[in-house]
Amino acid sequence: MRVLISILLFTTSIISAYAQTPVKGVVKNAINDETLIGATIMYQDGKGTVTDIDGRFELMLEPGTYEFETSYVGFVTDKQTVVVGTSAIELTIMLENETMQEVEIIGDIAIDRKTPVAASNISGVRIKEELGTQDLPMILNSTPGVYATQSGGGDGDSRINIRGFDNRFVAVMVDGIPMNDMENGTVYWSNWFGLDVVTQKMQVQRGLGASKLAIPSIGGTINILSEGIDDKSKLTVSTEYGNNNNTRLTAGYNSGRSKNGWGVTSAISLKYNEGWVENLLSRQAFYFLKIQKHYEKHMFSFSAMGSPQYHYQRPGRQSVSFYDKTYAHSIGADTSQYLGGDWGLRHNQFWGELQRTRNNPNAEVEILSERKNYYHKPILNFKHLWAPSTKFGLSNVVYASFGDGGGTALKTSQFNSEGQTDFQGIYNTNVYGTAFVRPYDLSVVNDTSQYKSRNYLFSRVNNHMWIGVLSTFKYKYSDKIEISGGLDARYYQTERYQQIYDLLGGDYAVPNAAGDDANNPDNIIKRENDIFGYNIKSFVRQGGVFLLGEYKETDWSAFINVTASVNSYNRINYFGLKNEAGNYPTLGWKNYPGFTIKSGFNYNIDKENNVFFNAGYLNKAQNMSFTLIGTTLSAYSVIENEEIIAGEVGYSYRSKVLKPSINAYYTMWNNRPTTGSSSVGGEIYPYNIPGMNALHKGVELELEYTPSKQLTVETSISLGDWRWTSNGDAIVTDESGTVVVDTIQFSSRGVLVGDAAQTQFSLGIRYEPIKGFYIKPRFTFFDKNYANFDPEDLVNENSNRQSWKMPSYYMLDLNMGYNMPVNNGSSKLGFKLNLMNLTNVIYISDARDNEFGVGFNAQSAGVFMGQGFRWNIGANYTF
Repeated sequence: MRVLISILLFTTSIISAYAQTPVKGVVKNAINDETLIGATIMYQDGKGTVTDIDGRFELMLEPGTYEFETSYVGFVTDKQTVVVGTSAIELTIMLENETMQEVEIIGDIAIDRKTPVAASNISGVRIKEELGTQDLPMILNSTPGVYATQSGGGDGDSRINIRGFDNRFVAVMVDGIPMNDMENGTVYWSNWFGLDVVTQKMQVQRGLGASKLAIPSIGGTINILSEGIDDKSKLTVSTEYGNNNNTRLTAGYNSGRSKNGWGVTSAISLKYNEGWVENLLSRQAFYFLKIQKHYEKHMFSFSAMGSPQYHYQRPGRQSVSFYDKTYAHSIGADTSQYLGGDWGLRHNQFWGELQRTRNNPNAEVEILSERKNYYHKPILNFKHLWAPSTKFGLSNVVYASFGDGGGTALKTSQFNSEGQTDFQGIYNTNVYGTAFVRPYDLSVVNDTSQYKSRNYLFSRVNNHMWIGVLSTFKYKYSDKIEISGGLDARYYQTERYQQIYDLLGGDYAVPNAAGDDANNPDNIIKRENDIFGYNIKSFVRQGGVFLLGEYKETDWSAFINVTASVNSYNRINYFGLKNEAGNYPTLGWKNYPGFTIKSGFNYNIDKENNVFFNAGYLNKAQNMSFTLIGTTLSAYSVIENEEIIAGEVGYSYRSKVLKPSINAYYTMWNNRPTTGSSSVGGEIYPYNIPGMNALHKGVELELEYTPSKQLTVETSISLGDWRWTSNGDAIVTDESGTVVVDTIQFSSRGVLVGDAAQTQFSLGIRYEPIKGFYIKPRFTFFDKNYANFDPEDLVNENSNRQSWKMPSYYMLDLNMGYNMPVNNGSSKLGFKLNLMNLTNVIYISDARDNEFGVGFNAQSAGVFMGQGFRWNIGANYTF
């Protein structure tokens, strides 16, 4: 009998076990796709499990319906219904970091299968694996519609273009805070070296984007999310070394979240680089500090970051023959007409050697650059998030930035037989004179012991103060309706002037014999650090309100977003004659109102398929740099607001193995601001052109294929057709506003928009043959890349003439590394190798038509050549 009972119980247990279904899964960080160790998964009261060292879990459950609740410190709890049948289930649970929630409230993160915009995500892990020695924007070249180059090759001199819209029309946000310069819209990446160290995720939104801010972008939005507070403390140290003595040291600390809600994240990074381009030196530092405190339903956060740096630049485009006559001949340039040149791709004409022998015959030889950029732009912000209920959230952000620095240039460039700046010749002339020039000028300074510098280095200084407030609320009216809105206000003032930087052996200079300060017209003698030429202070005020309404059903969602804004500009001229009250002349505030309306719709056909549509109309005030020309108190330009009409449709499919997305866009841009330059009497005068129109349209495809845990394949294709659709008139003035050329009438109808490749293809593979070791080749191809043009070239018989098409080119990078646990998994040791432009392809990255004649061809174009093969190795240790 006992035997029978035992057999029965054994049989029952087997049947019961057989009736259970395995439920397996992995829990990941939604921002960077990293697995989360020790996450808790509960399926019933008191019943559940935790993830292992790989972030994975496994449960055996009887068929039925379960409410899974997944939680992890510092992350938003995920709740989902799981129906268990007789077949095994594999789950991927993505937890949203509270940092992401914070930025969502501010309003700039697109959510897959929910937000109806075209967006691409780049994880912090990928940035660390692939960036190497490049500037941060360069990693975006594999993103559809994005074209990034390093221009002259200096650290921090990169630029980015999205769908044919350059830096000025692409919004860059760090944790929801705008980074674009408030005068001209440009982002200076040299100010943000080291940001890659603390980046959790970058998201590129192309087109209208998801931003609710009152001051919209046109080409797209780049959102950079910094690291939040982890569940436990960690310290990471790393070192990197690359070609041309490119050395970097980095340390980062994350305290983890304490029991009383406090947490700290910090990082510091130092870099020294001699430059792939000859003597393009850079010295850069980066610091970052974030302090957070959670208290009941409040979250307080303070952060500070900055990157004090200086780096040498190579700003001047040259003819292709200047660098490489053989390559120039291969692309159709008539090299027989070009005397000299063939200096090599790495040649930099803007540096030279100097021995200051005036007071010390044995002085050491210095390396100087004609073009040196030096700047420090710390940014501080304080945030308060309050969520008193599941229906309401409020975010208040106050931020401030204080920029200090400038860039140098020679009064007159002077080169020696080696094709470099002749600093020694300039110095010798200033100190010892020549047969024709005395080193002192008794008519100015009655002292023969003081030497007059005929040539010298001066600096264009731009110091600014920037304060902003961003207040946003989010209210869940019902399960289907959500309303959000708020205030976006910014104030900016900048001091811009020229000052003597280095007299190169002399004691004084006379930049302007007529005097440039109306209040001190006889003060023509300038010594080092003295201001000359111009001295202005400009002011920008931007303010606006925004309102967003969202409607959600089970399978579809829609939104409508409206904004209203005002840009206000003013300027003071400190070299202008004071009035009787002792005040400097002021231009006076001028207001430029604008508004936008955007709408979108997303429909999830099923669990894998979805489609979306968005459209919008933007009436946007022109940047200050287009309304005020030059650096004096010239009158405001007669210029109309930019008008943008845009629409986009898209489709995506999401499965565990395959994730393709395709979208098509159509953007009409009226009153697009355009720049040009005119040579008059040997002087170059830049000018702005109002009233130009363009049409940008194209198709973009992005695909991710993951057939196994070891292999991921990513590819993207973008096909653009961007053309100018109008003619225009330009009036050329000098910096004082005096008309130099009355009217330049030109026509650019049908001319393709230059400055970025309209055709792009990218293929990347990540293969992990053994756990911890990865190898990642990435191939990118660019075509249909036209030179930028000067409008004054498109006149008479050259009206509507197409710019020179640059040769297509490809790039092959190879990244590999190995990460392994040490100390029983409590620490991690990693190594990496980055090989950039592995095949050493010669290519042209940037070009402008007709800088050396008017030929609309390879011979007359001014170009920047791309960088050749580079390498970088690194090691990091986390404990």
